[in-house]
Amino acid sequence: MVKRQVPAPGHVELWVHSPVLAGATPGQFAHVVTQGTLRRPISFSRLDVDTGNAAMLFQVVGVGTRWLANQEMGAVLDILGPLGRGFPVPDARRPWCLVGGGVGIPPLFAAASQWTSAARMTPTAILGARTESLVLLEEEFRQLGHVVWITTDDGSRGMKGTVIGPLARWLAKNPQGQVYACGPTAMLRAVGAISGQRDDVWMALEQRMGCGVGACLACVVLGNGPEGPDYRRVCTEGPVFSGEELIFP
Repeated sequence: MVKRQVPAPGHVELWVHSPVLAGATPGQFAHVVTQGTLRRPISFSRLDVDTGNAAMLFQVVGVGTRWLANQEMGAVLDILGPLGRGFPVPDARRPWCLVGGGVGIPPLFAAASQWTSAARMTPTAILGARTESLVLLEEEFRQLGHVVWITTDDGSRGMKGTVIGPLARWLAKNPQGQVYACGPTAMLRAVGAISGQRDDVWMALEQRMGCGVGACLACVVLGNGPEGPDYRRVCTEGPVFSGEELIFP
């Protein structure tokens, strides 16, 4: 581990040196050994191929993530990755919007860091959190040149409510705009509903996993197959899916 930051209360961003991880596609994840039986899937918040460093930003919610958050500089971590399917690169000629809720924001920032310089239209980032102190990476998105909209559940920062209201207004102005979203399942269900389950609406799922490589089937979600509903493994066929691929119960 080469760097440790605390971007918000109860959240930690760890930098590790690994050229392999630094070459990941935004939206892919690392499966990290912590204190406990199972690894923890954590998405990448920053990817720097030049330095060979990759960062993971996560919320401290239990024994495993607390152990990981307390690792000291120079610690060697056991990480399997990069795993899964990441986000496809957007069409730079069309408008695109990044929609993140809570710890769904970091992988979108990794994507924005790689894509924004090639965009011909100013991208929009809609960032949601429970309260002002938990808004993640707002200034970093602004530094990339994004138009940034903030929502908080309690109205302490930006608009009161969820990211769905601003996204609906953005889609009304950009009906064929590309959408990239990551956050809680309820948020993604609403994103799919208002965007019409399109193939250019991409959603990264947050899911508990066992093996992380498609063998245990612990992370399956309901998919929209060619012959009817089927099951998709988040760790291998995802975690990024197009809107038309998923069925939200």
